[in-house]
Amino acid sequence: MNHPVEMPYVTASLNQVTQTQNDVKPPRRLIQLTKACTKKYLNPPPNTLETPICKSCPVEAHDPLECVKDIQRRCPRLPAVSGLPFKIGQSPLIKNAPTTCAPCPQPAPENLLNKQLCHRAFKSAQQLQHQNDANLKFAGQEQIMAHVCRKNRDINIRMFHKSFIAYADSCCKHIVAIVKFYPFATMDSSLMARFQNLSHHLIAQSKFQNPNYSNGPAYAGHLFSLGWRKAYESKTTVGITRIAEKVSRDRKGWEDLQTHLPEVNRFIGERFEALSKPLFDKVKDHFQPLEAPGLSPDFITNPDAFTCHLSFTLNNFANQCHSNRDSSPYTFFTWLPINKSTGQLVEGPLDRFGGEFVFPKHGFGIDFSGFQGVVECAWKATHFAHLTLPFTTPISSSHT
Repeated sequence: MNHPVEMPYVTASLNQVTQTQNDVKPPRRLIQLTKACTKKYLNPPPNTLETPICKSCPVEAHDPLECVKDIQRRCPRLPAVSGLPFKIGQSPLIKNAPTTCAPCPQPAPENLLNKQLCHRAFKSAQQLQHQNDANLKFAGQEQIMAHVCRKNRDINIRMFHKSFIAYADSCCKHIVAIVKFYPFATMDSSLMARFQNLSHHLIAQSKFQNPNYSNGPAYAGHLFSLGWRKAYESKTTVGITRIAEKVSRDRKGWEDLQTHLPEVNRFIGERFEALSKPLFDKVKDHFQPLEAPGLSPDFITNPDAFTCHLSFTLNNFANQCHSNRDSSPYTFFTWLPINKSTGQLVEGPLDRFGGEFVFPKHGFGIDFSGFQGVVECAWKATHFAHLTLPFTTPISSSHT
């Protein structure tokens, strides 16, 4: 039975071929395809689709969702002077923008019955309660901004300047990332002292290492690491990162520095657990059965440890869009404003521009500009693509 719909036509022979005396060919008929059939049989397979055109690099064939220039073009930010949205690129998002906001277009009024209005209000309240329950479960607090990811490549990436949870969909069951901002102005003095100790420790550790240039996605800045990882020397399986020549200059200082690693490991674990206990528990449950060592170089199993490796970056680090290839269920990330010359936390304005942390395929990112404090984030780095956009600092500045 044919349905009178406007769809593509396909010519097909009848299933049974009948031979007549006059050798007349069997009749043919037009088959009207449904929308589902059109999508399934007439669309080219995924591997034959043309690469989308990148608006920032039209002469190059690559995925615009992984192009740093195009990601920068889609990231709006708010200048402190004008308050108008501008792109991070060279041109403004809105040219000749008015100084006052135009009224938002309102949807046409609907003539709804009281029963329908009550049902809408009930569904809205139910959805809000479901979202608050998810916020409390994953972040330990109800009143935190909830963001549902958008994968539309044609809209701007939404940049956040305060704490939020990014959900993969409106059901709020699947977490993309949890981000919390901790301003120095309201931070407890004991917590700030521990962050200060961490920044001093990382700067001191970098003195005994060379930057890791084997990290594929990285193209700017310096990457360092602590703890255990796959070894590069013959007849060894795992090892720690250090440069023998630099250690030999101050071996006692290096050995004393390593005695503080258990405290560093414990502090980072506490911060991860404070950010999201469910995510921290999943990482710890994955790590503990391995009986692997913590960050300490003595290779002793630590029942309180949750990781055996830590990476940290300095000097305007930036990388390409990528997903990690490790086995950890979630990755924990801390952003500290540091004076690399002294190791002190920068409590005032930071001399830098850019450096946003972005999830381009899910349409959101973290904007650190103007924030004076610490930012923490946890996400499934093996599943959700991410990158750090390039940033610049004055030549005379030691902020990082």
